[in-house]
Amino acid sequence: MTNALVAASSSSGGGSWFLPILIVGFGAIYFFVLRPKQKAQQKARQDANRFDIGDTVITIGGVRGVVVGFNDDEVTIATGQMPGDDPTQGAPTHLTFIRKAIGQRVNPPAPLVAPEDDETPGTDSDEK
Repeated sequence: MTNALVAASSSSGGGSWFLPILIVGFGAIYFFVLRPKQKAQQKARQDANRFDIGDTVITIGGVRGVVVGFNDDEVTIATGQMPGDDPTQGAPTHLTFIRKAIGQRVNPPAPLVAPEDDETPGTDSDEK
């Protein structure tokens, strides 16, 4: 009978390690997977709310336009004809959205830099 009690107590002692290992596992998942994802989403929301008149934005519905005005709660964007477009192609349309509907601000494209005349693109000048 004592052998049965010793065997029962030793097998239940092994189960006491399961809970701390499970807690450490969930903690690791939170800090290495979920927390960075939450920070990235928060940064994206903050970046979407930082815009000025003339910035190009995309709404969460996929509408792309240029900000022409905003206040604390609303943003007005112009879609359709933009400056530099052919004036015979229609008139701009102004749409007003709540501020939360702005999904992202589109960064202006980087200016193209022409390669220098003495080098051919794709070749390394050190190779002979």
